[in-house]
Amino acid sequence: MSGAADGSAGDHRDRWLISYADLVTLLFSLFVVLYAAADESRARAVQSAINAQISGAPSSPPGRMPGGRGVLPGADSLLDARDAVARALSANDSLRTRTRMTEVERGFIVSLAEAGFFDPGDAAVRPEADALLDSLAETLKSSQALVRVEGHTDSTPIATLRYPSNWELSSARASAVLARLVARGVPAARISVAGYAGERPVADNDTPAGRALNRRVDLVVLQAQ
Repeated sequence: MSGAADGSAGDHRDRWLISYADLVTLLFSLFVVLYAAADESRARAVQSAINAQISGAPSSPPGRMPGGRGVLPGADSLLDARDAVARALSANDSLRTRTRMTEVERGFIVSLAEAGFFDPGDAAVRPEADALLDSLAETLKSSQALVRVEGHTDSTPIATLRYPSNWELSSARASAVLARLVARGVPAARISVAGYAGERPVADNDTPAGRALNRRVDLVVLQAQ
């Protein structure tokens, strides 16, 4: 009797090992996912293996998988949009000299220079720049990425009958670009617009070159959440 009692007590004492083993398994799974997320090919391989374990089907070949190049929703669409814009810029000298593309945490920004798209103090897109916006629209309309059109000016005040301040001018320029993108097929549900006047400079407003960089419309292309 005493032997049986001792065995039962030992079983109770060792039950913590079950919870400990579960914790170790969960931590291992977490680090596998984090490791896979850092590399496209690893992410595809891990996703394929997990799907195979869940469904009982054989793992997919190491080619392109539905849903993308990573483990985050929409990452594939965003990368496709970025690559398409980069190709459009490299293939069009005029577009490349009038724009700048920079990477940000959730996507990328295409900056349209005032000198290439607008006359000073005006929000109407120059006729010769229409084709450039059409090229950008063509690369963005098939993507599921979100597009925020932001208008920016330098710090020099403006006061005209049409644009009493830089707030109105920056908002009008952003709206003009948005209208062109929507007219060329970019879904309106994926686009928003904002005007920031001279409150978000990217260069020094004390120099002509800096002010020229600040006068821009940014297409902020972000991963859909």
